[in-house]
This record gives sequence, structure tokens and C-alpha cells, in this order.
Amino acid sequence: MKITKNHLAVACLSTLLAACGGDSDSNNDNDNQVSSYVRVLHASPDAPNVDVLVDGNAVLTNVAFQQGSGYLQLDSGRRNVKVRVNGTDTIVLDENFSLGENGYYSVIAQGLVASAVDSETELELEVIDDTENRNNGVNDVTVVHAAPSAGNVNVFVTADGVELPTNAGELANFEFDDDETLTSIASGDYQVRITGVNSPDVVYNSSTLPVATDVTAVAVKSTKGVSPVSLLIWADSQTPVTPVLDATAEVRIVHAVDAVDVDVFAGGNELLSDFSYKDATGYVVVASGELPVAIAPADQDIGNAIPTLSGKLPLKRGESYTVIAAGDATKNQLIVLNDQREVSAAGKADVRLVHAAAASAADPVDIYVAATGADISNNEPTFADVIIGQDTGYTALEGTTAYQVVIAADNTTAPAITGLDNVTFGADSVTTAIAIGNASGLDKIILDDERTVQMKR
Repeated sequence: MKITKNHLAVACLSTLLAACGGDSDSNNDNDNQVSSYVRVLHASPDAPNVDVLVDGNAVLTNVAFQQGSGYLQLDSGRRNVKVRVNGTDTIVLDENFSLGENGYYSVIAQGLVASAVDSETELELEVIDDTENRNNGVNDVTVVHAAPSAGNVNVFVTADGVELPTNAGELANFEFDDDETLTSIASGDYQVRITGVNSPDVVYNSSTLPVATDVTAVAVKSTKGVSPVSLLIWADSQTPVTPVLDATAEVRIVHAVDAVDVDVFAGGNELLSDFSYKDATGYVVVASGELPVAIAPADQDIGNAIPTLSGKLPLKRGESYTVIAAGDATKNQLIVLNDQREVSAAGKADVRLVHAAAASAADPVDIYVAATGADISNNEPTFADVIIGQDTGYTALEGTTAYQVVIAADNTTAPAITGLDNVTFGADSVTTAIAIGNASGLDKIILDDERTVQMKR
């Protein structure tokens, strides 16, 4: 167990109880027992949901990664804390603590279950003594590095919107298991940015974070977005843990307006010129918030943008989007989809079908998904009456199995698009298939949605 470098030692292994103040069992029978206050955070990204037991009694149940509690009132003295896999009798952590009278403590379950033989990142209970911070009458911000795969980083805590400093000070070369408290912080808006130790590139940006009380900011592995980390803002309130994703989103653009070349403008600037039918970009990292997008015929300025292919996109932190300019020169629209970047379960193939074809014969269509070679003539459609602009959402299929995907005119089973009669979606894949076309005939665009390599910021 790690005893944090800037806090009083409060964690005692059972073999060290005497050195940490001796056996305090005699206090347990005292009717006037003074309380201590302990809060718990689940920060292990590969650990299942857990229960927290104090002296054998469950005080928290079914706690998931990135969830935590407010302060729980416990008797001071010697306490045993166990972490148990929810729904089982399996104990994954078992430690004894000596809790001071009227003391406040934060206990963080961090590290990796998979690193049981790696002492650097193994699962552990990190203990921070908050007592002094709680009673000093000023705002203190404690920063904790609990992202085991992020490596050493520089952490910058600054006033909101200021230029990134050249020196992270006491938060430089911050490694997993480190914590540091910044004391006497004035109330106001702040910003947390994280870079690599040897790189000025910002890999995490919190944007505006208001501080008006004591705050513990815990960097953990991110579950969404391009950044490898996100922050958990842990304050003593009715909502004790607030996840703060990196303040970016990512967008890719698909040209599915039949037989028309276009220019694409984003944020008022030209992003793509002479963008051709069936072309698609990769994902581009942008700031979250509203992003104005306009699409104009090729070689014309933004003032000639097509109204039905333009608008403001509300982009949420950590989310990924596909923006499809769909239809043809006379019937078109902008389709905005929220993308899934990780497979839903090991071995599965998550597949989404999108209707972006303007042909009258494709308004609407029925979609059948079945094993290759199966007779679907008497089947009900897997997705019925799908019109332009609609999608099926992601469906989890068995990976590596061969399928026929039949996109047919309404109330028929004859394929309107060829090349989907014997399709294999690989295991652990995420795919979007877009039906497109009109005068040039119906066609398809197949896109790989899975995040295989973390994008470089």
C-alpha cells in the first residue's frame, strides 16, 4: 500500500499496527466513540463492480469504475476495509487502517487487476489524509495520478484560458501513484491540462473548472474520446464524483450527394475542396461545443452554401460523429450520427446501416440481415420502412460469420444494392454501411468505426 508523500500516514498493514499507534480495539466498546470520515473511489479500469466492507459490513455496494462516495461516518481507531467483487465472495483487497479522531480520509482503489505481477501498477488502496485540508478554511486542490497506462506526465493547473506555462512546477513528471495538494486556491475558474513529459502537446484539456471548495481531481483512464485520460472531480457534495472528459470531439465527413462535387466549410473556414461523391474523411479532432458546418457546390464560396446541407452541429465532449451529406442535387439533407468507437463485447461485430440514397425506389426500404444462403423470401424485415436520413443503430452480430444484408424496395426481398450478399464482419469490429445513390444507381459506402490507434492531438 502506498502512503502518500504529502499527507499524514494513515494506512497500516496488519503487521505494522503497533508502529502506527497500536491496537485501538479498546475504543470500539466506548459509547462515546469519536467518529472518523472516509470516502471511497473506484479508479481501477479493468476491475468489475465492487462492494466495500468495513469490519465485515457492506457500506457501499455495486460500485462501478469512476464511481465514488461522499464521506461515510465511521468509528475512529482500527478499521478493516475489504473490497469484494459485487455478487460474489471474492475479496480483491483487504487492508487495515488506523483512523484518527475527527479525521477525514480518501481511499482510492486504483491500478490494474491484470498487473498482479507488476508492482508498479498492481491493484492497491491509495489513502489520502484530508483532515488538514478540511479544517484550514481555504480551498485546496489535490491532484492524483490514477491512470496506470498513461505513464509520466506534466499536469498544469492554471486560471481558465491562460496560455500554457512552460513549467508544470510541482506537478511536473507526475507518475502513476503520485498525489500533490495545491493549497490556498482562490475561488474562481480554473483549467487543467496534461502533456507528456517530453512533449508540449496537450493530451487532456478540462476547459473551465469552477473551484469554490476543496476539490480532489483524479486522473483515470478515459472511457471515451481521443484522450487517454479523463478527470474525476471529487468534492464533498450530493454528487460526489463528476467525470470531466477531454474538451474535444471528433468528426468525419462523408460525401453521399450523388454526382456532385462540393466544398466543405467548418467553423467558417474551408476544410475540404472539390470533395467528390463517395469520398470520406478520417476522424478530425475538434473542440466540443457548436461547430458550424456548410457545404457548397465546388469552387463556390460559403455564401453559396446549400441550406439543407448546412447547420450548427452540437458536439459533446468525448463523442465521435459521422456527418453525411446525403441525397442528390434536388433532394438532399445532412445526416449526423453519434458513433460507437469500441466493440460492445469481445468477439462481436457491431454493424450499423444508414439510408442516404435519394432514389425514389429506395423510399422507403426494408432491410434483411441473415446468414449467407438463407432463404429470406418469407422473412419479416430485420428493419422495416427505413427512409432517407434514418439508421438502424448498431446491431451486435457474431464476428467472422458470413451474412447477407439485403436492402430492398419496400415490401420486397430483391436486393437493390449488390455486393452485400456474402459479407463477413470481423470479430471485434465496428462497421457503418451507408446506402447511397440515385441517377447513377444505388451503391454503398463501408466505413470502419473502431478506434484502433489513439489519435495524436
